[in-house]
Amino acid sequence: MQPLKTILLNIHIFASITWVGSVFMGTFVDWPAAKASVKPGEFPFKFIIGQGHRVFVFVYIGIFFVWTSGIGLTLIHAPFTGKELVLLGIKIAALTIMTGFTLYGTFGTWRKLQVATHAEAFNHYKYYMYRAMGTFTLGSLAAVMGGWLL
Repeated sequence: MQPLKTILLNIHIFASITWVGSVFMGTFVDWPAAKASVKPGEFPFKFIIGQGHRVFVFVYIGIFFVWTSGIGLTLIHAPFTGKELVLLGIKIAALTIMTGFTLYGTFGTWRKLQVATHAEAFNHYKYYMYRAMGTFTLGSLAAVMGGWLL
């Protein structure tokens, strides 16, 4: 079982880095740079929509592998103590909210951005950024919970 656990753990860590790292890069690096690259009051549609199309695949591959490897790790090392159950519950709740935020961003915000005016886009993107910051924070929390479960 140990080799399988090691493989799943490595997949889980890499997928987590891919998902949460993409959110971090888009939120704290790309957005300020894109916003600074256009005239005041203009929304950087070309950059943000282009970035979304390119990062989409990696984020959803990351999500898929975080969940599947996490389920595999849980089956290999089922939580025994109350502490482990609480940590796993927090991690599952964080990942569920993160997945919901990501799905809403893809199927809600991105569709709206495609037809928005500059003012509407800034409003949509403001809430998108709140969800992205939430995803990054919850991803960091889930990583800590996972570390304590080892």
